[in-house]
Amino acid sequence: MDQKEAIAQQTIIEDEPKISLAEKLKEKKKLQRKKMTKRTLQVIGGLFFAYVIWFMVKPFKASAEYGICHTILEMYIPYPHTLYVSEMRIKRRGELELWYTHIDAFGEYRMEPLICRVEHYTDPETNIVMPKISELKFNKVNVDPERLAIINNAMPYFVANPQIKNYPAALPDSLAALQIDAEKFRKIKLDTIKK
Repeated sequence: MDQKEAIAQQTIIEDEPKISLAEKLKEKKKLQRKKMTKRTLQVIGGLFFAYVIWFMVKPFKASAEYGICHTILEMYIPYPHTLYVSEMRIKRRGELELWYTHIDAFGEYRMEPLICRVEHYTDPETNIVMPKISELKFNKVNVDPERLAIINNAMPYFVANPQIKNYPAALPDSLAALQIDAEKFRKIKLDTIKK
């Protein structure tokens, strides 16, 4: 019997239960569901990540009053392409204080404030609420009332056409971050061209 037991131990075959076709299909569907769930979660996670990136990149929108004051500012400074609004504050009486930088006619880089107060009134002819500038100061100097009346006559244009409403990005606090290396943006550096 020892010999038979040794042979039996060597030839032990575990009988695996045979899996029916229905159970194989169930397993296959279960694996497909797991894959679909995993893909769905990946797509949802990717969309959420894209939304977070989009939310971080998109500019914040300011009010229509800011758009009107920004447009008037562009009309008043001599070189509007050099204009950069760095800060917007709302004062106690509702006026906007815009701190802006620009390059003046002498090539100097200047930072000045604009105080702009916009009030709303209802036009009796059309019953449309229209903005009206009641106070406008460039560098703490009031604008002439005649010029203010001319600007207020142009308010239907401001209402009809869209203005710039992107909230201004603040200037960095450190001086090193304020300095710009202009050489970095040149396509061709003149120093590196060999003669």
